[in-house]
Amino acid sequence: MRNTEISQRLLTSAATIVKGDITDLTLLSKLLRDQQIDLVYHLAAINTNTGSSISPYDIFETNTRGTYTVLEACRRSDRPVHAVISSSKEVEDCFRPGNGRKHHSYMASKASAELIAKTYFDTAGVAAAVVRLDNIYGGGDFNWNRLVPGMLRVILRGETPVIRSNGLLQRDYVYVEDAVAAFLAVGERLNQPEVAGQLFRVTTGIGTSVLEMVKLMALTAGRPDLQPQILNEKTEARVDVFYTPDLERKVLGWSSQTSLAEGLKRACQWYQEHLGRNNSFQPRMGTDGHENLKQSGKKDLTAKTPR
Repeated sequence: MRNTEISQRLLTSAATIVKGDITDLTLLSKLLRDQQIDLVYHLAAINTNTGSSISPYDIFETNTRGTYTVLEACRRSDRPVHAVISSSKEVEDCFRPGNGRKHHSYMASKASAELIAKTYFDTAGVAAAVVRLDNIYGGGDFNWNRLVPGMLRVILRGETPVIRSNGLLQRDYVYVEDAVAAFLAVGERLNQPEVAGQLFRVTTGIGTSVLEMVKLMALTAGRPDLQPQILNEKTEARVDVFYTPDLERKVLGWSSQTSLAEGLKRACQWYQEHLGRNNSFQPRMGTDGHENLKQSGKKDLTAKTPR
């Protein structure tokens, strides 16, 4: 959702909205103190892994400095404050030497954030855990550079979906409500030694190719006649190693509950209801399933819900 829609929904809830800079330690410390916050879900980031429109400096300032600023505010609090740090599947190539993939600023900044979170737990006593996300999809996402919703919008408009690669690249897709459940499961258990300081992966363990995904979206939208055009261009996309979330089931009692078919059905319904209100968005060429293309500034809406 856009900021205006987020604000409207939060204003009707029991949340307090504070707009500020994620790297402002004074503001964050004051917020934790004044609002008596004891649990932080840190999701603020510049979320881009392609192109040069955003400088590496800005990405590192927000994603890396932003993370240690949040954790430092937790450390300085006069009461225990726990933190759940959001990360990305993109970081895994940073921890797999010799894979040959070029590093981009987003993946490096998120890898740094994971190490920082572990350091604050190990040496500063901040009960923090990392949640590493696979490809999250569902309603409320207006980042058209992502496979979902970008390709779904193309299909709903009756246009031919275009796949830049050969379509065989596989990704693990997790429905957004399952991802939220994982964050909550971690946050609720941060006082447990088997959770604090640990890394948890939000994944289904099932790979689906870009071509399969596009065909499923077309079928879900009632347009199986829209066959994708495959450009077969060479890409530098990551090659995933799939992870079965046995640890998450055992420690968190979490696993993905929403099948891909059901998740796409819900997503399709959401966009059918909302696309009519956003006609100003112009269609783009279909994408390859690259995640984390959204650009967002350092000044993000911060919501706090009383516990």
